Amino acid sequence: MGTFGGHALPGSFFILFAVWWTVQMFHRYFLSLRRNTRFRSTVTFPCTCLCGKFRDWPIEAVIKLIFVSLGFSLEIITGSRHGKFVILGNGQHATMFFFFGMSGCIDLLLYFKAPSIPKNLDYVVTLLALGVEGLLFKFHLHGRNELDVRLHTLLIYTIYLNIIAVCLEIRFRTSLLAALGRAYCFFLQGTWFWQVGFILYNPDPNAEKWKGDDHDGLMIATMFFTWHAGAVFLTILAIGGFVVCFHRAFNGYIYTEIGAASERLLSSEKNGRLINSLNDNEDSDSDIEFQKPIKQVP
Repeated sequence: MGTFGGHALPGSFFILFAVWWTVQMFHRYFLSLRRNTRFRSTVTFPCTCLCGKFRDWPIEAVIKLIFVSLGFSLEIITGSRHGKFVILGNGQHATMFFFFGMSGCIDLLLYFKAPSIPKNLDYVVTLLALGVEGLLFKFHLHGRNELDVRLHTLLIYTIYLNIIAVCLEIRFRTSLLAALGRAYCFFLQGTWFWQVGFILYNPDPNAEKWKGDDHDGLMIATMFFTWHAGAVFLTILAIGGFVVCFHRAFNGYIYTEIGAASERLLSSEKNGRLINSLNDNEDSDSDIEFQKPIKQVP
């Protein structure tokens, strides 16, 4: 990861999934308002932009595994010399990719209805991946200059905040804000990865190099981080506005076609198995909580 591309790849990974989750979270929320049902978040979302049965395919898990496999392979290849792995920093980065890959594998197991999978295991694996990422970066900074340490420390703060956001989402599964907290933190991680890449490994050969111990540079880097936090927040609000306009323009299509895919995913809640569809009358205290009517929306 000691290159611009090494920071751009995980940054793109986080940004892509954060934007995808944000769109789907807002979409599911406004769909629940129209159907007079309770919003309920999930780790993954169906690919509602596809047609027919393709909507139910685990596209998100597959893309996650592709990104992770690419990052893991590049870290191993670039960290090897003459057939021997010698760059330990690359080993830490590859380990980070591996744990996020575990999350994709669990998503696939849930999709194929693997038996005896504990409830919320997909969230737990996400927490594990974030915890490992934070731990690796915490002890990844020994011997580096002050600017490098500051940039990665801000990233560690974001990772810790991300862990808190996922815990809140597990606790408040029917809260849109709790769900958006996860998307926000992943989004911020992604944009900051790109920023760190530009500061430490700018691909422009004519760009002025940042000084590792310059106080003004440290202040500017911290200010950049706050700008990223604000820009990500405004971007998420803009995405929400776009989804609102989309719902108003294509309301009938959304209700009759796209909503079916979300229904089928939402019905997968107990022990990783697919429970009956919304039309079944099976009683459950928690697994079909989203079906309970809520306050009528005018």
